[in-house]
Amino acid sequence: MTILTSRQPTAVSAPGKVLLAGGYLVLDRKYDGIVIGTSARFYSVIYSGKNDFGEISVHSPQFNDGEWKYRVNESFDDSLSCELQPINPEKRNSFVEIAIKYSLSIILHRINKHKFQEIFAKGLDIYIVGSNDFYSQREQLSKRNLPLTSSSLNSLEPFCKVHCNLKEVHKTGLGSSAALITSLVAALFVHFEIVSNQTDDRGLIHNVAQFCHCLAQGKVGSGFDVSAAVWGSHIYKRFSPSILDDVMNQKVNLSALNNIVDPASNVWDNQATKFSLPPEFTLVLADIDAGSHTPSMVGRVLKWHKENADQ
Repeated sequence: MTILTSRQPTAVSAPGKVLLAGGYLVLDRKYDGIVIGTSARFYSVIYSGKNDFGEISVHSPQFNDGEWKYRVNESFDDSLSCELQPINPEKRNSFVEIAIKYSLSIILHRINKHKFQEIFAKGLDIYIVGSNDFYSQREQLSKRNLPLTSSSLNSLEPFCKVHCNLKEVHKTGLGSSAALITSLVAALFVHFEIVSNQTDDRGLIHNVAQFCHCLAQGKVGSGFDVSAAVWGSHIYKRFSPSILDDVMNQKVNLSALNNIVDPASNVWDNQATKFSLPPEFTLVLADIDAGSHTPSMVGRVLKWHKENADQ
């Protein structure tokens, strides 16, 4: 995770992932996995002062339908919460909505009311883009009559348009949703001056991003993709899924959630042990324009394991 900030704008990037060793075994805390952070990154950039108070505009210019607008109703009473109201309810992005809603709600527990209102005075304008490697570029190359080679890929402009809607894009499996959520969560926390670039602060970003990613997917996964987005390459041991058992719903007690994601709570037992590829070693991946739905595959593996515990 890389942070660039002045008072305005705020920019945060987070890398994608490749699980080099571990496979589905990383779902079990008994086993470690080797995860590599990629050169492909997601970027979230936040501007203040372009909207009305309480309005957030999110732009993902690589997609035909990549724009979402929300009104934010914040509560400074005992609940200390933020609710997002889509201005166009027919256009929804659950990953973006959940990341913004719960990040702002946790920020409210950690910031002075007047400072929050000052930073949020004219809303937020958020831009999110991902490196070309997160998406299959076969169609792009075909339209330009270019061969399927790495040099052709390198000739494409950065963050090139995919010429389709978000749900239609062909992903390459580098953990785009985890990198997106991590960069967005971190950008919000940096923009509201809650975190810096310190190790403990990255722990907070990791915990919030893990929660948001799990809630958006509808289940607690292994978490190695979010871990890679925060820490880069490392040897990974997952956190105990039970940590999030009491907060995996949209009506979560926000005070309880704030306590759980706090690194000082000492409930998080994930491990990220430093690891890097040897010098001059380059890992090259091929775009096969095919993939699987990870949450579904994980669910099937866990179901098999439960039904065949003796194996």
